[in-house]
Amino acid sequence: MKIQKIVSDITNSNFVRNHIRKSSLNSKFLARTLLITSVSKDVFAYGLRVFNTLRNDSIPQDKKNYTAKMDAASGIATAISQIGAGFLVSSEKFQDFFSKKLFSKLKGKDLKNAKTAFGALSTLILASVFAKRIVTPYIACKMSGDKNKA
Repeated sequence: MKIQKIVSDITNSNFVRNHIRKSSLNSKFLARTLLITSVSKDVFAYGLRVFNTLRNDSIPQDKKNYTAKMDAASGIATAISQIGAGFLVSSEKFQDFFSKKLFSKLKGKDLKNAKTAFGALSTLILASVFAKRIVTPYIACKMSGDKNKA
């Protein structure tokens, strides 16, 4: 089977069509879908890093173990903190509070469009920047057992 046919079959499946339809109607669902996609990519990347580190014979064993532990801890911490932050930010209470503050002068369709865009962007930005770049390094150092960091 050609790759093109496989991709075509997947993209034309009822599952994908329903998912796209639901995402276009529900901004919270869209934001959380994008968040889960981003987290999945990160977890996969960290998994590959651990696998490659453990197979790399040019790294001394003591450094190899530490690096693998740190990568595994970072992957776990990234997933948990991004999902937690993302679901918090995409919650209706959070979105309503900040939308009222930021878009108080907008009405009707303009307000709906602004809230939709803000919901998706704020979820991804906060999850990526805050959770991944601030929270994860601190947690991962604690999880890996590195007493000298964080």
